[in-house]
Amino acid sequence: MYAACSYREPDRVPICFGGSSATVIDEIPPNGTAASDLYKLTGITDAEPQIGLVGNIVAVPDDRVIERLHSDMHYLYANVPTDVIQEDENTKVWPFYFGMRIKTIGQHSMIDFTNPPMAHMSTEKDIEEYPHWPDLKTNIMDGVVEQARHLHEDTDYFVVGDTPFAYYPFNGYGFNSGMDKWLMDMKIRPDFYHKLSNRFLEANLAFTGQFYQGVGKYVDCAMVYDDLGTQVSGLMSLKDYREFYKPYQAEIIKNIRQWLRPEAKIMIHSCGSVYQFIPDLIEIGVDILNPVQPLAANMEPWRLKKEFGKDIVILGGHDTQLLLPNGTEEENIRGVKKLLREYAEGGGYIFAASINIQADTPAPNIIASFDAAYEHGTYPLEIPPDEGEDDLDYVSYIKSLKLGARTKYKKAI
Repeated sequence: MYAACSYREPDRVPICFGGSSATVIDEIPPNGTAASDLYKLTGITDAEPQIGLVGNIVAVPDDRVIERLHSDMHYLYANVPTDVIQEDENTKVWPFYFGMRIKTIGQHSMIDFTNPPMAHMSTEKDIEEYPHWPDLKTNIMDGVVEQARHLHEDTDYFVVGDTPFAYYPFNGYGFNSGMDKWLMDMKIRPDFYHKLSNRFLEANLAFTGQFYQGVGKYVDCAMVYDDLGTQVSGLMSLKDYREFYKPYQAEIIKNIRQWLRPEAKIMIHSCGSVYQFIPDLIEIGVDILNPVQPLAANMEPWRLKKEFGKDIVILGGHDTQLLLPNGTEEENIRGVKKLLREYAEGGGYIFAASINIQADTPAPNIIASFDAAYEHGTYPLEIPPDEGEDDLDYVSYIKSLKLGARTKYKKAI
């Protein structure tokens, strides 16, 4: 991992599954059972996937799955309060997360963007009177330092720290106020926007400080978040990013960095088309970019490798939108080989899925993809083309398969 992050070629391309809460797997029974199926396929019969409060994410997969998928990374999370208030039959309120509402429809639980708790807020008085500000002295470290020491001293994993308020101020602003209000507040209520953002930032700095002060000497990487992109563009202009967003991110990274060993890395998770923001992320100290969604605009592997391949490490990239869920095992294996050819030369690449593996993904495709990365990612990188293989790049190859027509949910979409 350290060799790859220094743009050198190690013995093989590193692999990540379970290296953060954004590199795991989802489970939405009864039809979306990717995690359960993966457990069964790896021979795990004495444990079941544990679904988290939001997004049906199996955020802490069994260590045997992490090992089976050849992962070189393991993430370490804070011990946060998960008490919720059942507001009605389908809605929970999570007080510790600023009163964020979680709505359940069928078996799927997600942030309730239809009725966010801060949607009414527009003044400093509203901020002061809001009932769900967490106690910044809350202890989030019970057992965490001991776990960090164990992972650091007793395993070979590259340990990634992950904290409860890593999504705040920004995506968290949208989680609690509504994504539309978050973006509009920047433009029509900028003073209020900064007041609320600073209140979120205060919590971020307090809890990340508590976390990394305790585990900083044991972790190899710190994870920060905030999705900056959509499928086709950034969520905002570069100008607005630099005014309303970047200074907060820089402060968060500065706060974390003071507790880390000098060689430790900073990784950001930011979905969608984030191409225009990458130079600024590098400037404020981001070492690793995740999840590099290949089908988003301007996020092709060849493009990112050519333009940023010696300035920021790429973690992710194996498509979870079409190829992993809808392709065959052989199509995924061929795709992985193309991805390695485009990204892995000269180091600076860590193989992973391009976001949490979705709940409708066939488990054999998952195993085949990670096994292919492990088998063919050996340096020096010599991956000959398969017999009759086309010369398409990774994204063009996925598009050529017309995988959208294969989705089992085509009629619903």
